[in-house]
Amino acid sequence: MENGNRPGIGVRVAKLICMGLALFDILLGGLTVLKPRWMMRILTPGEEPAGEALLRRSGTTWLFFALVQAWAAMDNENPTALRAVSVLRLQDVPTDLVWLRSGSGFGWFGKFSLILAPTFNFAVGCFLAQVARRIEKKEGAGEQYGGMAP
Repeated sequence: MENGNRPGIGVRVAKLICMGLALFDILLGGLTVLKPRWMMRILTPGEEPAGEALLRRSGTTWLFFALVQAWAAMDNENPTALRAVSVLRLQDVPTDLVWLRSGSGFGWFGKFSLILAPTFNFAVGCFLAQVARRIEKKEGAGEQYGGMAP
């Protein structure tokens, strides 16, 4: 913590990012699980609905992302929580690139999303990892969380 009991700007920004990501993934994951055909029309209007099952599976993954991101937003000074979101975001970078390269039928929104997402996820993943490292450095590696450094 910086300035007494107030968290530093990096921690406050990390909290806002994690809250926004959680809300986005609740919306994206929820709609994908409940209305996969509708989401297929948004993301890949030129594709047959054969990919619905795979898209629905992705929806459950996005809902898990939302859970981890909500944890990090609520416990945003926990370096383990921030590092978990960082890892999720960074692992999604190649996933989106592979989907863009190998997928078909993307509309303008789907293409735009898959082009923007890797850059965004890389930046967010690196930023959250940096904030987690700063928290660890400030508090001593793992002192606050049971002596275990993440």
